[in-house]
Amino acid sequence: MKLGESLRISWRTITSHKLRSTLTTLGVIVGIGSVITFMILGGAFSANILGDVGAMNEPVMKISTQRSTGAVGIQQSHSPIYTESDVEALRQLDNVEYVAPLGSVPAAQLSHGNDSITGMFAVQATTTDRFEHGEPHEFTEGEVFSGDDQAVMNTRAAQLFEKNVSAGETVTLSFQDGSKKTVTVTGIVDEDIGSHAASPIVYVPLGSQYATTVRTPGGEEKRAYSGVEIRATSMDDVDSVKQAAANYMHERSDARKLKADDFDIVVETIRDEVDRVSSTLDQLTVLIGGIAAISLVVGSIGIANMMIVSVTERTREIGIMKSIGARKRDIVQLFLVESIILGAIGAVFGILVGIGFGYLAVTLAEWPMTYPVDWITIAAAVGVGVGIVSGLYPAVRAARIDPIEALRQT
Repeated sequence: MKLGESLRISWRTITSHKLRSTLTTLGVIVGIGSVITFMILGGAFSANILGDVGAMNEPVMKISTQRSTGAVGIQQSHSPIYTESDVEALRQLDNVEYVAPLGSVPAAQLSHGNDSITGMFAVQATTTDRFEHGEPHEFTEGEVFSGDDQAVMNTRAAQLFEKNVSAGETVTLSFQDGSKKTVTVTGIVDEDIGSHAASPIVYVPLGSQYATTVRTPGGEEKRAYSGVEIRATSMDDVDSVKQAAANYMHERSDARKLKADDFDIVVETIRDEVDRVSSTLDQLTVLIGGIAAISLVVGSIGIANMMIVSVTERTREIGIMKSIGARKRDIVQLFLVESIILGAIGAVFGILVGIGFGYLAVTLAEWPMTYPVDWITIAAAVGVGVGIVSGLYPAVRAARIDPIEALRQT
């Protein structure tokens, strides 16, 4: 039997049972539509976070303490383990523009006028170096602090209040020991990377507001910090500075002995951080897509069930075809073509439904639309594959029908 004839007969059979055919392909449509929707959401979320990542081209890196929390995600430690000795040693490395320590200040409340915020921000003590080189700490207004009674806020911290904080205004920091300090905001700095919003942070100068010390492995009491930022003199020097800093931290630093055993000291550039976030998102996207793909199994069972019913209903027709010369492979081809058409229809409508829901979701979330071309291609192939797999057994079963027994049926 020619393929064209099989297509004609199969299409006639499918269209003669429109409701049953529609319900049969519904499982495939839901499965493929879910996968495409989640892939669009995952891609759009990644694009929203990464956005314009011009800051990735800045020769800045951070030293932090962290540990893995499983397949996705890490846990950061804010324990003060980086001593003044470590900071000074890092400053002596070749091709280092500056080394800026970062110390956590235990503030409980931030007030601006009559408006107060609790527990949604952090206060960090640092030096002026990190604000004097543009990205990733670019001022949108004002300038860096120069005295103990001054502070710099990032844009997210400035937007915490009903009325945004501007340079020149004052805010009051309430500390966990009950004390308060009013500081003048000298500048607002933008630390967002692309569309990824930075955490709200108020920066204060190192000095009287930061006095955290630890006992070093050598027995001295020294000021210590929870993180360190390093800037290389150029992008060409990033790799060598990163490697030198990592070698020092792992081989000679005080921090290697002060950190908890289950945490590691990590030196990361901005690109490393973005890649890590992107990798985590990719894993989540594939995981969610895999869960959605389970519905494809349901769709496959639906097609197989319909084809088995069709074989039973068309037993006499099969007997007639065999009695006038149809071969087993003709019968197999006929039923396989029908199941493949059902799978292909489910794939096409599933892709359209997935793109439609994905577009609607990213539009509502105000994320950039992305088209997962690879997954659309895979979805189309899976739809045809589902048709082949689910139709194979019914087709073979139909081919084995005895024409004499089939013709005896009324």
